[in-house]
Amino acid sequence: MHLRHLIVVSAVVLVSALAAPATAHDFYATDIDRPGGDYRSFDTFDDAQACRQTCTWEMPRCRAWTYVKAPAFWHGLQRPPARCWLKRVVPRARANPCCISGVSGGQRID
Repeated sequence: MHLRHLIVVSAVVLVSALAAPATAHDFYATDIDRPGGDYRSFDTFDDAQACRQTCTWEMPRCRAWTYVKAPAFWHGLQRPPARCWLKRVVPRARANPCCISGVSGGQRID
C-alpha cells in the first residue's frame, strides 16, 4: 500500500514540474523597452509569451528579450506583425508603451 502511494505521489510531483514554466523566476514588465544587445529578431503574430518562451529555449545565450507590439490601429488588409528581439546582454530598462520586455532566469537587472 505504501509503495503504491509513493508511486502516485511521485507521478503527481513529476507532472507538476513538467507543467510549470522552465524558468519560473523570469521577470517581465509591460511598457518597458530594453534597447540594444540584440543577437537576433523575428516577426511574430503570437503574443509576448511566445517571445519569452523562445528566449527560454535559447538560454544561456538569451539573457533578455523585448516584444515590440504590433500597431493597435491598422487600416488595411493585413495587420503588420509584432517583433521579438532576443538579447545576449541585459540592457537598461526604459519606459516605452511600445514594448513588453523580460529578463530570463530571474536576473532582474534595472
